Amino acid sequence: MNTWVDIKVYPNKLDLSLMEPCKCMVGSTLHEWLTENVPAYYESEEPLFTALINKQILLPANWKTYQFKASDDVSIIVEPKEPATIAYAVIAVIAVGYAVYTANQIPDNYNSTTPDGSSIYDVNTQGNKPRLMGIIPEGAGRHKIYPDYLTMPRREYIDNEQWLYLMLSVGVGRYEILSNEMFIGNTPTTSYAGDIDIQVFEPGENVTGHEAFRNVYTSSEVGSTSGSTGIELKGRVTSTGGDNGSYEYSFAGDELIVHYVEWDAELGRPLRFKSVPPFSVGEVLSITGSLYGQNDGYFELLNKDSDGSQVNKVDGQSQDDPTWTSFVTESTSNATVIVEDGGGDGQFNGPFFACPAGEVTDKLWFDFRLPQGLGELDDDGNFLSRTVTVQIEYRAEGAQDWTAVDDEVFTNSTNDELGRTVPVTLPSKIRPEVRVKRATAATDDTRIYDDIFWTALKAELNSATTYDGLTTIAIKIRGTNALAGTAENKFNVIGTRILPVYENGAWSAPRPTTDIAPFFAHVLKSAGHSDDKIGLEALNTLHPIWHNRADEFNAVFDSESTVFEVLKRVLAVGFAEPTIDYGKITPVRDQKRTIYRHMYQPDNYVGMLKRSIKLMDDDEPDGIEVEYFDPVTWKSETILCLLPGDEGANPEKIRAFGITNRDKAYQFGMRKRRIRRYRRTRFDFKTEMDALNSKYLDYCAVADDIPGYEQTGTVIGHVGRSIYLDNPELQWQTGQTHVLALRKPDGTLSGPYNVSPGSASNEVIIDANLDFTPVLDGSIEPPLYMFGISTRWCNGVLIKDIKPSSTDQVSVTAELDDERVYLNDDSPAPITTSITIPDIYF
Repeated sequence: MNTWVDIKVYPNKLDLSLMEPCKCMVGSTLHEWLTENVPAYYESEEPLFTALINKQILLPANWKTYQFKASDDVSIIVEPKEPATIAYAVIAVIAVGYAVYTANQIPDNYNSTTPDGSSIYDVNTQGNKPRLMGIIPEGAGRHKIYPDYLTMPRREYIDNEQWLYLMLSVGVGRYEILSNEMFIGNTPTTSYAGDIDIQVFEPGENVTGHEAFRNVYTSSEVGSTSGSTGIELKGRVTSTGGDNGSYEYSFAGDELIVHYVEWDAELGRPLRFKSVPPFSVGEVLSITGSLYGQNDGYFELLNKDSDGSQVNKVDGQSQDDPTWTSFVTESTSNATVIVEDGGGDGQFNGPFFACPAGEVTDKLWFDFRLPQGLGELDDDGNFLSRTVTVQIEYRAEGAQDWTAVDDEVFTNSTNDELGRTVPVTLPSKIRPEVRVKRATAATDDTRIYDDIFWTALKAELNSATTYDGLTTIAIKIRGTNALAGTAENKFNVIGTRILPVYENGAWSAPRPTTDIAPFFAHVLKSAGHSDDKIGLEALNTLHPIWHNRADEFNAVFDSESTVFEVLKRVLAVGFAEPTIDYGKITPVRDQKRTIYRHMYQPDNYVGMLKRSIKLMDDDEPDGIEVEYFDPVTWKSETILCLLPGDEGANPEKIRAFGITNRDKAYQFGMRKRRIRRYRRTRFDFKTEMDALNSKYLDYCAVADDIPGYEQTGTVIGHVGRSIYLDNPELQWQTGQTHVLALRKPDGTLSGPYNVSPGSASNEVIIDANLDFTPVLDGSIEPPLYMFGISTRWCNGVLIKDIKPSSTDQVSVTAELDDERVYLNDDSPAPITTSITIPDIYF
């Protein structure tokens, strides 16, 4: 009995040739299958796809009840919606194959919308920044890093001191970060003893041990993320005017005219200017102390205008007094005006949502700041205590009723700035609206300091407790004057990557390393390759060479790239390149060689040898200018690499990515310069299958057809050290040392051997025993030879390209090697004693 039913998923309704086959147990429902197999599935009134059973639509209402039968023909078809919905539906519904296919058909606009974030290599973008949808940097070797925000910066007042919390990502992988190699700007954090608390977490480690782990959203409606601005909480002014007041009043008609009096220290006298009343429209004012009491009484404020605010006289029960028509005109009165039966409550500020739409929280923080301190001066100049009370209320999104939390009371006697963060824990997770008001009366008395500002509203969202694969740093910084301007986006570290090292045929325990080989292997492993896909034998050979030369790769990858491009960058600093050899990705180093691997000559050419020489151009660069990263300043520096005869007026500019040493940058540039100067001869030839023996950068012997060079042919006999050649007219040159090289059956070169003439005209005597036994019975091709004087018996070339052009023919490109290329590989950079500023011509 068949216990499975086939489900066909179609990502494109208009192209039913694209289909993803899936299976489901008989007896299961569609809802159960979707829930189990599609992580992004959710119930919706308007699903993003249609389900058909035996070509009949299965309504969403039946997805939970209809059980699949063995004979059912089940199809799921993604419906055309708006583009974003289509893409989401395809990715959400399809199980494996066509999800990748369809996702790849989305227009490639990702690069244009992905932010670059901060970059250590661009001075204009250096700093701590978020990388939403961006690239997570990855460090190699030892390098300066500006960690990126994992959560947005959060400020909090603790004991009247402002502290900054930062949760930062150093990068992918593990790093050694020493305490004296953490900086704010250019200053080590060790200089801020007591003002900074830093904790480094390795990948996957629980980060909740540091308060900075919290993912806190700061509302933009109340203040900025810096917490430097906010909303002034204004209490109701209950009394102004009188002999000691800051306001003076005039009465005319039915209008109350207000002047604000302010002392001008420069002029040495008070200044008066018109102002609106410091009361709210609709409040009942009590006026006392007017001249002879002629304008005393209760008046309702009808409007506010600096040229005169209209009032209406009322009785003690706030009812209209029809007998009153106007004030008795009175200028600069000593009257006192108070709010009749008024408390000190100001108006609520808000409501504001504490977190974005779609988010919920159960933890809020309110920041309050009193910039002038809190207190009152008495007549003797003593600072007296004063109290300000603030009321906070909240409600869930869509709710009608407000819930008050305990009043926050501020009491002090100081003119130093004060700040306080008030935490509020909600009974459940909601999207809260909040509002805040001052419950203490305001005053116009210049001897009272009680201005209060609501500077920040913060809500904790879902906070990650671990970060797999990332090294992270949690920081708590006291907001001192020394740190205020730099702490938030100038925190940087010097980290050394921790990786296992392949040496002596085995992987070591992970350790801090700046070597090339460990990072090369890491890149491949992180791309999913196992050890059998890595040329570990070559790596084992090259690692000690690079290490002993102090060749290092120190860099930060903070932009998109391909695996192969990354490998090319990594190996370039060690004069090497990545190659693919029989399924293994293997590093090959361009280094001075004396042993030839294979030999090619007219007997195994197909066609003719083609030689091309690139001549000097008038506009050819006359030097190399190398840009590298200085390990002291951690800024880009340049060094000019010149050969004798170079003026450096038109240098080729190259970037030594991964080099942080001036000497190494010079060696890198001089190698490039010498290659440009001395590798200018190219050979192109074809063989049958012979050339498939060679690999990229193999050092091989190539025969030339120029007279006076080598002679080539086939070995026809061999007795001991006597070798008989097919050429009876060998050209011996007086006073020269002659050599003979032979090709073994596997294509490798045997020799060259020093030779002398034999008794026969085609006989040569070699100075050592052959390292193979020639086969001359015709069962295989006989050995080929190259004969000539020791200084020009062949062209020593580096194989640059091998391309099979058919089933029996291979095309080869090679470059003539020159030992002068390697002469500066160990040279120190020249000492710069002066800087030459070029002339500027107008």
